[in-house]
Amino acid sequence: MQRPNVVFIIADQHRWDFMGEGGNGCTYTPALDRLGSAGTRFRSAYCTSPLCCPSRAAIASGRYGMNSGCFTNLHQLPPGTPSYISRFRSSGYHTCAIGKTHMEIHAYDSDLTGEAHRAYMDSLGWDEICEISGNGMLKTGIRCAYSAFLREMGHFDEVLAFYRNWHYFMDASRKGDHNFVPHAWPFSAELQETAFVGRRAVDWLRRWDEDRPFYLHVGFAAPHAPIEPSPAFMDLYRDRPESPPWAVEEAPGWLLDGRRGYRAMISQVDHYVGQIVACLAERGWRENTIVVYTADHGEMAGDHRRFGKTCFYEPSIRVPLLVAGPGIQANRESSALVELLDLGKTLCDLCDVEPHALDQGHSLAPLLQERTHDDRGAQGLRETVYAEMGCDKMICDGRYKLMWGDPASDSRTLGRLHLDKPIDIPPSPCRLYDLETDPHECNDLSPDRAHRDLLMDMMGKLLIRLNQNSQTQPFKDRGEYHPVTH
Repeated sequence: MQRPNVVFIIADQHRWDFMGEGGNGCTYTPALDRLGSAGTRFRSAYCTSPLCCPSRAAIASGRYGMNSGCFTNLHQLPPGTPSYISRFRSSGYHTCAIGKTHMEIHAYDSDLTGEAHRAYMDSLGWDEICEISGNGMLKTGIRCAYSAFLREMGHFDEVLAFYRNWHYFMDASRKGDHNFVPHAWPFSAELQETAFVGRRAVDWLRRWDEDRPFYLHVGFAAPHAPIEPSPAFMDLYRDRPESPPWAVEEAPGWLLDGRRGYRAMISQVDHYVGQIVACLAERGWRENTIVVYTADHGEMAGDHRRFGKTCFYEPSIRVPLLVAGPGIQANRESSALVELLDLGKTLCDLCDVEPHALDQGHSLAPLLQERTHDDRGAQGLRETVYAEMGCDKMICDGRYKLMWGDPASDSRTLGRLHLDKPIDIPPSPCRLYDLETDPHECNDLSPDRAHRDLLMDMMGKLLIRLNQNSQTQPFKDRGEYHPVTH
């Protein structure tokens, strides 16, 4: 039997608890609910870094930013960095990326349609790409498949004007709304970026006719702000009560509308996930295709009066993770501690692909394939999850979380903190939370002397992980021995 195909779907900034019916209100995600029922739902999945580039680089390379050198949005993996994608390609898979990968820094003059970008992506293992920048970044001048599509359709200028409704931090002279203030998409539905990515993925699946397995990456830029809900999906929430943000006494009306719009953008992604899975069934591939759904990081959505990510609160670093496919347990919820860095080695294990030697992930295949029923104690699975943002680190053992520094609370003038916090300075003050008794992380235990032993224990766990995570990359030219001559 042919090895399984893989469809890896990754959203941008989708937090774990805005999906289906839950304790944080209702988000209409029927396709994701069905996918979860067909496979395993991981309830404690965390990104390795709460920011686009370093999170995605860690997934692709299987290496922590402290080792790869990619720890902010101003760093990218060097060309030729070992990745699990390249291992799939060398094992006979055709690899294709549609949508957002964010492997390359999104600068003003970036051209994601050019030969230089094509060569860079090829060096990371991609046979074929259809790359977008995402999130209205076309307003900075970036060229990508989506901006080319808008120009071809004759709507680039009006869409560009639409994205100028919001303020953008790299254009301080131009004022606009906060990017969580919703503005409904005013154009034809087919012109929206989420629709563009979803249709391109479906079209690719319908055209594929080679007799070899494929690895298809589908990168949606939604529900990342700015909040631009399609009216058809916003209608699902317009008259619904909205849950208030955590640790906020009184939320302004625009924030509640922004949270509704954020849910609507998730529902639109869900719609196209449903179309992708339906297309797999039409082609007769559903039973032999592994489908993964996750996100690169979460979204604060007003909790603790914060937006976006780059901090270590649960809404910022905890993400949905669904895995379904041949041999994978159906309708199972797992509480296992998971880092997104684990996905490359997991997929290699499931598809009989040899991972590269520097991959630091832990395979989840034993959980997915019923090799163990013990989520926390199985050999090789994690006792803690770790995340980093520059010099700041986080460790969580499932109940207690230590933030050794928090980029969003650092008041030092260090430049654009959320993009380029240095790694060579001391971290900002620590915080300690009990997620069992304080799930919204409102009560910092670190100043309390009664919790001094707990703080020392968590600091010890962080030290262990820092030691385990540190990895030197061997110099490729090993040299050779020469006999002594006289």
